Amino acid sequence: MPAIFLLLLFQLLGELSVRLLPIPLSGNLAGMLLLFIFLVIHGRVPESLATFAPKFLQHLTLYFLPVSAGVMTLGALLAAEGLRISLVMVLSTIIPLVAVAALLDFLLKGRKHV
Repeated sequence: MPAIFLLLLFQLLGELSVRLLPIPLSGNLAGMLLLFIFLVIHGRVPESLATFAPKFLQHLTLYFLPVSAGVMTLGALLAAEGLRISLVMVLSTIIPLVAVAALLDFLLKGRKHV
């Protein structure tokens, strides 16, 4: 259970930092950034987190169920704004994907291939 505690701790720290400081981010995103900084400084992923993360990600689709229910109840909104919503969803997927790929390419340029 240390992995769950670690994730919840960083979510809490993110929520607190957003509420106490003028940071224009969601608490979840701030917590994720704090967790990333912790992992970079720590230099490795703790064993409990490395074991827990794949199991947690297997059930990630369950977190989309409330969104699916919301889509079913907001048919009129989708009829009126569906194209704009779809465009934002596609762009908000592609832009981070390209940014992460470019960052990974930049970071891996100096490494030797095995």
